[in-house]
Amino acid sequence: MSEKRLRLIILLAVAQIFGAAATHAQTQLTPGSFKAYAPEAMEPRVSDFSGKPVPRYASLRHGTVNGRSGPSLDYPIRWTYERAGLPVVIIRESQDWRKIRDPQGDEVWVNKSQLAAERTAITTDTGSIFREANPRSAYIARFQAGAVLALGDCDGAWCKVEAEGHKGYVRRAQLWGIDPLTAPPEIH
Repeated sequence: MSEKRLRLIILLAVAQIFGAAATHAQTQLTPGSFKAYAPEAMEPRVSDFSGKPVPRYASLRHGTVNGRSGPSLDYPIRWTYERAGLPVVIIRESQDWRKIRDPQGDEVWVNKSQLAAERTAITTDTGSIFREANPRSAYIARFQAGAVLALGDCDGAWCKVEAEGHKGYVRRAQLWGIDPLTAPPEIH
């Protein structure tokens, strides 16, 4: 085998190894790993593509969602999310693709069909779902950091949630995906 051919084979093998290493499954979330909701300097606006405000919350529709480095199937997969319901922030849009920011601050593009409008939140620490919006009320379920909860209304320090048939209240400070994003400009 020629030296030139051997170098090419080694180069291809190295490229394949590093290409495969760039794709990760993102399933573990730990306390302290949660990041800000949207980039600091982001100006709110109404999207020309969806007519909805950007940034805004959404959730992952399926148990496996590929996040790409750009807005088409031609771009490589950067993340494979394995968490239906994971709350994300849509920070940019194209015709069929949405750039999202996940709870850990990673930004990738996903096809709009992979997102749901249902609001969810993710717990940032261990805690309890209480029967009433009061820490002295009985708790009806306990959760670990990273639990995905269906989100209802938030009032003051508490949010109404549901998880696996348990309906109750969780302290707002224990949730990611609930803080208001800057309001979009009014359309006249």
